Amino acid sequence: MIKRRYFLQLGLLTLGIAASCIYLFTLATPSEEAARIRNSLVHQPGQLEDFNWNPSAFPTDFKNETHTPPPYFLQFVDSLPISQTMSEMDKFLLAAQKILERERYGGPIQSNTEDALKKMQDEGTGWCSDYTQVFNGIAHTLGIPVREWGMSFDRYNGDGHAFNEIYDQKLDKWVFIDTYNAFYVTNRHGEPLSVLEFRQLLNADRTQLIIQKINQTQFGFQNDSVALDYYQRGMPQLFLIWANDVFSYDSNPLIQITGSFSRMAEQITGIILGINQEIRLFPDPDSAQQQKELLSLKHTVLFIIFFNAASGILILIILARMFSNRTSHG
Repeated sequence: MIKRRYFLQLGLLTLGIAASCIYLFTLATPSEEAARIRNSLVHQPGQLEDFNWNPSAFPTDFKNETHTPPPYFLQFVDSLPISQTMSEMDKFLLAAQKILERERYGGPIQSNTEDALKKMQDEGTGWCSDYTQVFNGIAHTLGIPVREWGMSFDRYNGDGHAFNEIYDQKLDKWVFIDTYNAFYVTNRHGEPLSVLEFRQLLNADRTQLIIQKINQTQFGFQNDSVALDYYQRGMPQLFLIWANDVFSYDSNPLIQITGSFSRMAEQITGIILGINQEIRLFPDPDSAQQQKELLSLKHTVLFIIFFNAASGILILIILARMFSNRTSHG
């Protein structure tokens, strides 16, 4: 009778684990939804002050890079024709122009930052998130403060875009630069705009926006109007990556080990270790419902994780009792 009860308990727990895993799989399919699950686990709702700070006062919990750049990045920067009179923006644009010189074939790299830079130069591969990752590293190597932003087109899932923002000391402001699509934006007076200034004029008066192409051939849109439409569609679901520490992240031994297996394994490891990049959601009224749904998804995923962990422990306890009873009887 006791043995039958143990088997019933094991069966129910195993069934519960299987059902929850199947449900989680449906939530994570297709791959864009897997990115949404990841974003749900690392996101925080933001306040306006979370986005209006300068490099003299990085938020204390922002993971700002302090690691020494790898030799390959130092060699890349040394190859640029930089002069002492250049502004931070001029230096950054030189690096972007060098990357954009070669023909590009697209496709994700999804590797460590040094390997991503090599593949961009040698193979012409890379998606927007690869570009922001690499240019985080380039900016740090150049000594330029940098932030990475993202936007989503569908409930903060993987259907979206990523871009950089650097701080220019001469302008005394953050400057938006989309290296992947090879452009930045100025107003009618020729002043480069920050991400939030770009967002504001998109909503208020698009005629004040002038797209400045870094490389005409590599410009990622059919025309300027299509580029502005693209950004206007994504800006309601805007978020700031709460880190730029790409070299420090790459140097973690566990990240290196799991990253050799798959990008997903690496990201899960980063989340468990608490070193994965957090995202801070911009407080846009048009995305309030999507932010609530993202928080609800986070609670669902955490419940599944804790349920499975607790069920696994209970299964081990039951198996231990079954083994103990079998030993005691002989």
